[in-house]
Amino acid sequence: MDNMGCLMDAVSIALFVLRILIAIALYAFLGVLLWVLLRDRPSPKSIAASSRLTLLLGDEDGRTYDIQSAAWIGRDPNCLVRADDDFASARHAQVLWRAEDGPHGAWWLEDNLSRNGTFVNEQRVTRTQLKNGDVIRVGRMKFRFEMNDMNNVNPKGLKDL
Repeated sequence: MDNMGCLMDAVSIALFVLRILIAIALYAFLGVLLWVLLRDRPSPKSIAASSRLTLLLGDEDGRTYDIQSAAWIGRDPNCLVRADDDFASARHAQVLWRAEDGPHGAWWLEDNLSRNGTFVNEQRVTRTQLKNGDVIRVGRMKFRFEMNDMNNVNPKGLKDL
């Protein structure tokens, strides 16, 4: 009977250790899951970005297009910035915000392999970072790129002049 008692104590200890290991594994799993969820959360700089394109040369001079994170420029009716011009492609170019670029993110213009090209300040580009006041030409239409005040902040938090 003594051997049976020792065997029962050994089984009880093994089960107790097994329960502790399972609890540790569960907490480790939950910790990793929480870390992954928090890591992929959008940063405040990616949420705050917005800009505007103002039509300088085209049928509706002065018209503005507000851009939150990305916008297509082209003849396609689904494009946010409609370029009603025979020299523009259906989806000619895209303006987009990249939060991972620089300490505060950056706006980019990417040509979509258009036949007639995309120009920034009269220089043909395939992909370029935009600056406040840049003039974008798609076909015969010209737009001025304007960052909203939130984007014109330097790393110390002071507005650029």
